[in-house]
Amino acid sequence: MQKCEMNNLKIAGAEQVTRHDMHPPSFPIQRRTVVTALTPEVKVECMTLATALNAIRDRQARVKELERRLEDVSSETRTLIENMVQKEEDHKQYVNSLLRQIPEFISEGRRPHDFSKDLLFCFVTSLRFDCEIDTPNVVNLTADEILNHYRQESHHPEWETQHNRECTQMDILEIAIDRLSRNIQRNDGNLNEQQMFQYLPVFPLGDNKCYRATCNGIITISLVYIYV
Repeated sequence: MQKCEMNNLKIAGAEQVTRHDMHPPSFPIQRRTVVTALTPEVKVECMTLATALNAIRDRQARVKELERRLEDVSSETRTLIENMVQKEEDHKQYVNSLLRQIPEFISEGRRPHDFSKDLLFCFVTSLRFDCEIDTPNVVNLTADEILNHYRQESHHPEWETQHNRECTQMDILEIAIDRLSRNIQRNDGNLNEQQMFQYLPVFPLGDNKCYRATCNGIITISLVYIYV
């Protein structure tokens, strides 16, 4: 991928992405281990937590209830949940270390990547996708958390539907960095190119959705050649 192809798209910040003085994070890229084969005791505790949380409609009340109940769970369950949280913290650290190297992100005063992913988000989404639990309580909680995440953070194409506004050029750049970083971290520091092209972003809004998807694809491919 030639640099000029990306720069000719006139994407704000694209010329910064092609700079070779930008580097991947220096800390090791390791996949955070999350226990998927739950012991019966831990699974019961997690299901009890999910049942209690799903009975509460207010999100902040759910967060407080989860924090309160964690004081009474077993050490095994607490360790599991700590790993769930740390897995997302690893991803945040990786992406934010890259975004901080792009002057436009700093000058715009953008909030840190995935700022909305808190304890509640990490717990319920990891139960659903890492532990592959699909009970109604877990499915409902996960849907609520993903919707809340999309509503708050514009580096997802789904944000457009929530706000009836198109993602900006900086959003598209963050989407590309997010996708590349997640792929590398999920594959123990290696790039799985098949997954990169299998899960392409779909922009739902406006006449420019094909243009924005193309921009994202080109930036992502360019990042592959720069960072990997």
